[in-house]
Amino acid sequence: MNVFRFRFPTIQQLKRSLKNHWGKLLIFCFLLVVFAGVLVLIAVQNEDFVIFARSLFRSFDYKRLAKEYSDESTLYVDTTKADELFKKVKILCFVITTSSKLDKTIPVVNATWGQRCNRVLFVLCPPDKNNPHFLSTCHIGEGSSHLTAKVRHAFKVSYDNYLDDYDWFLKADDDTYLVMENLRYVLSHHDPNKPGYLGYHFQKFMHQGYASGGAGYVVSRKGVKDLVEKGFQMDEERCKKDGEIEDKYIGQCLEASGVPVLSSIDRFERQTFHTDKIWQHVWGTFPKYLVSYSRDPMKDGSNCCSQFLISFHHVDAGAMIFVHQLLYRTSVYGRNLPQNIPSDLFPVKKVPPKDVIDNKI
Repeated sequence: MNVFRFRFPTIQQLKRSLKNHWGKLLIFCFLLVVFAGVLVLIAVQNEDFVIFARSLFRSFDYKRLAKEYSDESTLYVDTTKADELFKKVKILCFVITTSSKLDKTIPVVNATWGQRCNRVLFVLCPPDKNNPHFLSTCHIGEGSSHLTAKVRHAFKVSYDNYLDDYDWFLKADDDTYLVMENLRYVLSHHDPNKPGYLGYHFQKFMHQGYASGGAGYVVSRKGVKDLVEKGFQMDEERCKKDGEIEDKYIGQCLEASGVPVLSSIDRFERQTFHTDKIWQHVWGTFPKYLVSYSRDPMKDGSNCCSQFLISFHHVDAGAMIFVHQLLYRTSVYGRNLPQNIPSDLFPVKKVPPKDVIDNKI
């Protein structure tokens, strides 16, 4: 019986091998350097790649973290004003998600900004259809091509079952982060019994433009009523029943229903809703399409965001916990809001529609 025995090559053997194959070795080293350079370039341009790479080597117990962040008993904070607005400005939040997010994203959303909604519904095809936090869309489907139908269903359910119980109805994605206290403060200046909706304002494809779906948008009680009673009764041309570009299609339905876009920027023309990660808006590394899509001039640095910012997008579960830690579990001693904030900090006005529609993509 032959037994294989590994033997280290001698110096002479290594020299002969290198001499005979040095060209192949050089090509291999060159390709290795190019591959490493490409990885570095991707990492610099796209932090989502870094997050993905991190997940390959380390996993987080998101259910444990979600449980920890649900408990605020060890924090020293006065929530009196926020609690008052919680009772006065009632918001139903519906979060568009999928069943694949049940063990990771949904618990984190529910433990962070979701618990600050007066009620939160996760819109998906769930394994447990009796869970009161789930709004089942199994009859519609889970793919991105059905986003519009899922959102329409959420608004229809809101109209049928919750219209008298809540003042505003918020649509968000599962990678949207919202500061609900700031949203309520902005909405406290508006009448929910008048039609209107707020979000990050795009100026494309219709006269009044529409709100970015990723940044989240919130519709008044009367706006939902008009949307369902008028818009949802219209033909496919004016109010599409399904499709992937949900924010555009719902925006067209809202415009056709006579529901105007309301201003969501503060008196200093700083945005409250944001389409991308907060650091992208601060650094000015937001996607180039925003320059032509945004109704308001793009700003970076300290002017990117209102002091009372409301939302940002493309926030994975890990980043959501990190942001929540900074916003809700970190305080700067001695820095508090003044007793009286100027009443005109958020001007209450409709955004005037444009005469000419911009259809350029």
